[in-house]
Amino acid sequence: MWRPPILLTQTMPPTDDPAVAAILHGLARATGARGCVLSIQLLPDGPRTTYRFGPDGSHAPLVIRLETAESFRGVFELYGAGGGPAASPAALESMRPVLEGAVLALIERNNASHQIDILMQILGAQEEANLLMDATGEILFANTRGEELLSLHTEQPQAQLANDARPAPLLSLIVAEMAKLRESGNCVRRQIVTTGDGGRWRLEIVALTGLGSVVYSLVVLAPIRLPDPNEIRQRFTGVQISRREAEVLASVLKGHKAGEIACQLGITEYTVKDHLKHAYAKLGITSRGQLLSRLAVVVPGTT
Repeated sequence: MWRPPILLTQTMPPTDDPAVAAILHGLARATGARGCVLSIQLLPDGPRTTYRFGPDGSHAPLVIRLETAESFRGVFELYGAGGGPAASPAALESMRPVLEGAVLALIERNNASHQIDILMQILGAQEEANLLMDATGEILFANTRGEELLSLHTEQPQAQLANDARPAPLLSLIVAEMAKLRESGNCVRRQIVTTGDGGRWRLEIVALTGLGSVVYSLVVLAPIRLPDPNEIRQRFTGVQISRREAEVLASVLKGHKAGEIACQLGITEYTVKDHLKHAYAKLGITSRGQLLSRLAVVVPGTT
């Protein structure tokens, strides 16, 4: 069974977990005990949780000490045990491996449940397009936004990276970036992608580790909202960008050429280049990429 490849801090099942209660109830019945207490601590120095079933007794309990390598240690105490078939210390000791295995399974089940919850929250994001892919580029899961993006770019498949003028199908581009991430030995790779419909996305690929020989990647495509001229002027109040310079910068951010900007603004191409030169000089930059970095482009849902 596939398990969600999200690495989390281990947690214990809650004290009212019905599966834990069923185990304690069964052991109490088998030994004739009135009650029992199970105390577990995750290794090496993790949280400690105590589970109780029935009343504690006033007499000394029967005790089993539990421990599994690199997982947990604990103590199981039975109060008032007497007439059941497993009431002797020797019988309880023979049950120790079974109890350790049951507790370990409960811990793993609890953490798998948390992993699934977190993974579904990640993949269920509304603004971002999230994909879970293997090394061959096969999509194992896509959230609603991801499905919409893939459907759109089946018809308009061409996309390109900010630092590469060569267009390529969006999925091919993602798979190529995944391969570069594996070659680099890093855990995360980030790029800016422009899709065929003019949309701009921040691409983030996260290598999911801890799965042995199986290679999975979480691919996140977050839409970039480019600032309008008023926002550009507000962001650069210290260098006094003019209204017209801000209009030119806003169009440059959208990927428009000088001739296109001139037609949009009703000015000459020479004037566009002049405004851009002055704006770049005020900002101390020389390229559109540096402009994007200075603006720290805004992604919906973030501050």
